Amino acid sequence: MKNKKLFGMNIGTSSVLIIFVILCLVSFSGLSIASASADYRLSRKLADRTTAYYSACNQAQETLLTLSDQLEAIYETSANESEYEEKIKESLQDSLTFSYPINENQVLEIAVTPLYPQSDKGNFLEISAWQVKNIALPEPDTSLPVFGSN
Repeated sequence: MKNKKLFGMNIGTSSVLIIFVILCLVSFSGLSIASASADYRLSRKLADRTTAYYSACNQAQETLLTLSDQLEAIYETSANESEYEEKIKESLQDSLTFSYPINENQVLEIAVTPLYPQSDKGNFLEISAWQVKNIALPEPDTSLPVFGSN
């Protein structure tokens, strides 16, 4: 007599498989929501920092335009280069360095050197430094909000 081997799945095996698949889908959806939330917070911080940097750059450009107009007025009233330099020392501050706050940890620092132009339409200043400087160390975010909205 031949032994018949019946291959069959038990009734509970398919239920366990479906429960396992559902648990995997729920786990992956939770991980993707957490990842998307972290990416959104990071992109929000980056957008805020970029906006603050370009706001400081706009303020610096306005200052440079005003300074260039002042140097042009001094150039028009000067007879030669040495008189031009003397008037600059008298009317402007010794150090032509400006700083604009970006956030509580950084400033945009700009240093300018006045130039004696060859014509009325020449450059009256040269930017010798345009850099972001750290004034304080940022506080790292060490929290791990697993179920929080932050």
